[in-house]
Amino acid sequence: MKITTDRINVNSKAIKLAEYNYETNELKLIFINDREYIYESVEPFMFEGLRATESVGKFFNKYIKPLTFVKL
Repeated sequence: MKITTDRINVNSKAIKLAEYNYETNELKLIFINDREYIYESVEPFMFEGLRATESVGKFFNKYIKPLTFVKL
């Protein structure tokens, strides 16, 4: 069975959850204030970088925030 989504709890002051869809390359982020955003065209290595980084906020601001997103 192929894994299509992966969800991680995020150690951040602003973001609490990240969910990545490997089929659509979409990254869903849920922030501490319960706002939800889906970032489009996120490559898998970027999700892995988010998982591995020491500073989620810095990584988000540099690599993910500039991407196209939809607010849910």
